[in-house]
Amino acid sequence: MDKKDIIIFTAIVLLTALSLYRRYAARKKKEGGMSGGVTQKDNTLTGQPDDYEPYSGKK
Repeated sequence: MDKKDIIIFTAIVLLTALSLYRRYAARKKKEGGMSGGVTQKDNTLTGQPDDYEPYSGKK
């Protein structure tokens, strides 16, 4: 195989993988499986902001 053939084969494989991934992501988004990076608010104590400032001089 020539260098040109290897480059073409690699490009075809990458384009095929990208196409399959886009189809997979679209299907998951339609099903509600992917949140799209949106974080959900946590209402537990660990989700609350910490107001403690150790060197502020306040008690």
